[in-house]
Amino acid sequence: MKQAMRTLCIATVLVWVFSFTIILHVFTANISAEEKPDMIMSYVTNALRSINNPVCEKAADDLLSLKNNKSNYDLHLRNADLNYNEIKLIADAIKTVHDKKGPSLQSFSMSYNPRLGDEGVLILVETLPPTVTEIGLVQCGIGDKGGDALLTWAAKAPKLRWLCVEQNSFSDGIKDKFIKLGKERNGLLVVL
Repeated sequence: MKQAMRTLCIATVLVWVFSFTIILHVFTANISAEEKPDMIMSYVTNALRSINNPVCEKAADDLLSLKNNKSNYDLHLRNADLNYNEIKLIADAIKTVHDKKGPSLQSFSMSYNPRLGDEGVLILVETLPPTVTEIGLVQCGIGDKGGDALLTWAAKAPKLRWLCVEQNSFSDGIKDKFIKLGKERNGLLVVL
């Protein structure tokens, strides 16, 4: 009887130890996956690949070639012929990477995407992180509504050093605001 009780106790302890080991392994694997920059960057690379165009494919390849310990990244999607839904998909992925404390977005360009327009800019200013140092939105079909939203965002973007927005459809009033922002903010170059 004592032997059976002893065997049952040992078996119970072993089951508990084995279960605890499995739970601990799963828990630490999940933490490690969340901490790895390449895992976090998969939000952006997967979004880019899902668009299925050469510019986005190259950008995804460039991001995948980053070192695992890279603390920042650039994203240049010039001439990608992006539509509203694709812009939103990319913007949401950028925001997710930032929210998960992944690598910081530094230089960002969607220049020569004429369908970006005001609506696309409204999405971007809601999702671009404060880590951005450079923005290129040349010839993107942006009007005063998008220009005004971009000005509001840029005024609050602490690290922004370069804002290139030429060849858009801004009124003289919005152009004057961009010029004023460039003059008033030390270290910010506005190309209009």
